[in-house]
Amino acid sequence: MGDPVKKARSLFVASGALSLLLLAVVACDQVYADPVEPSPAAARFDSGFATTRTPPSPCPRASALENSPCYRPGSVCEYGASPDPSCNAIYTCKNDQSYGLYWTEDTSRRDCPFKCPADPSTIVDGAPCDLSDADGGADDAAELQCTTADATCACTTGPDAMHAHERRWVCRKPGDGCPVKRPGLGQVCVGSQSCDYGACDFKRGSRMSCIDEVWQIEAAECP
Repeated sequence: MGDPVKKARSLFVASGALSLLLLAVVACDQVYADPVEPSPAAARFDSGFATTRTPPSPCPRASALENSPCYRPGSVCEYGASPDPSCNAIYTCKNDQSYGLYWTEDTSRRDCPFKCPADPSTIVDGAPCDLSDADGGADDAAELQCTTADATCACTTGPDAMHAHERRWVCRKPGDGCPVKRPGLGQVCVGSQSCDYGACDFKRGSRMSCIDEVWQIEAAECP
């Protein structure tokens, strides 16, 4: 039958060991760890053209690709010769539950009836300009952007109502080492340049930056 005292001691020891084990488990469950900050690369970006960042993804070489596959949702690619981004074709990588990832053209592209002078050297910074002949009476909201030998120029009345002026040519050089012609959004680049194409001077000007080896639109701090 055994010694009842020994049995009591054994139960006490076993009970104590079980208690220590439970305490250890609880303690382990409450170990403090510094919170993990999300990686900047995991941040979500708006896919709109006028936003400051888009997911970096080199654009296909050919102009494009309606409904063709893409691989990074939210990526944006621009195709066209105009320095005015709203006059060019913009493709966005969309994600569809049924069809997967595909390129689709942004249907908000504006009608751009105005033509740059055949000879860009006739564009003079500060000189009056006129767009009314192009469509029979352009209003103050109308704007034409053109590329000259060393600058991007706009026949404009200013970027907004707070900075309105008479219609004239306003020219801005992009900066040292920058392409004279504004690069398209999503096109491949090298380095870490930041280039100004009338971001604070035109209604639809932009600042382009080479980030993650593709050109992206950066927000400009304007007075």
